[in-house]
Amino acid sequence: MIAPPGRADRIAIRALWTAELQEQTMDSRRMAGAIAGGLVAGLGITALLMAGERKSGEPSEIVALERKTADKLGIDTPAADALPSAREQAVTQSGHLLLSAAAGAVYAATVDEEASVIVSGLMFGAAFYAAMHWITGPLLGVKPPEWQADAKTIGMHSVNHAVFGLVTALGAKLATRG
Repeated sequence: MIAPPGRADRIAIRALWTAELQEQTMDSRRMAGAIAGGLVAGLGITALLMAGERKSGEPSEIVALERKTADKLGIDTPAADALPSAREQAVTQSGHLLLSAAAGAVYAATVDEEASVIVSGLMFGAAFYAAMHWITGPLLGVKPPEWQADAKTIGMHSVNHAVFGLVTALGAKLATRG
C-alpha cells in the first residue's frame, strides 16, 4: 500500500511547483520583453521609412512590398510612384509591426535566455534579415533577390536588422531582470 505524502514530500512538491511557476513567469516576461523589443525596433524602422518617404517624395520599400503583395492577391493598388495614403500607410506599417512582434516571439522561443545580448541580438538580426530579404521575399515573388541589390541597400538592410536584433534581445533580457 502506498502511504500518503508526508510533510517532507508536501514541502518538496510545493517547492517544485513554485519553481515551475517562477520559470513560467520568467518565460512569459522574457517573451513579452522580446515582443516589446521587436515592436520598439519595428517602430524605429517604421519612423525611418516614413521620414524617407517625406524626404524623397517616393514610397518606401515596405510600401512597395505591400503593393506587390496586394497585386499578387488581385487587390487594386495605387500607382507605384504614388505616396501612400494615411489608410495605406496604417495597413502597411501595422503589418510591419505585426511581423516585428512575431519575430520577437521567435527570438524568445529560440534563443537561450543566458545568451549574450550582443551576440544573440546580432545573430538573430542577421538570421531574420536573411530569412526575409534573401529567402522569403524572393520566394514569394514580392521583392527581387537581395543579391541583386546594390551595396548601399544591402548595408542599410544589414544595419537595420542588426539594430532590430539587438533591441529585441535587450528587451528580452531587461524583462527578466528583477
